[in-house]
Amino acid sequence: MNSEIEHKVDELTRALRNITVKQEQNQTAQYHLERKEQSWEEINRSGCRLFERLLSCWHQDRRMGIVFEDNKQEFWQLQQRSKYALADEKEQIMAEKAYTHE
Repeated sequence: MNSEIEHKVDELTRALRNITVKQEQNQTAQYHLERKEQSWEEINRSGCRLFERLLSCWHQDRRMGIVFEDNKQEFWQLQQRSKYALADEKEQIMAEKAYTHE
């Protein structure tokens, strides 16, 4: 009887330790994701400012304007892909977080 109780306590202790480790991993992942989001927002602001300045300087040269406009479009597409990748990563972290709290 006593060994059964000790065995059950050991099982529960291991399960609790595993949950604690998983929660720490989730907190770390969430912190890194928040840092990525901050960096992403800063890069987007800088990129938009850069293209605005380039287009304002080169607006008289039609060919350069087209080149910059194409690059701006590529930048926008990369922004969108990054935005969705970050959103997916955030959803995954939140799902794991919810799973460990069950």
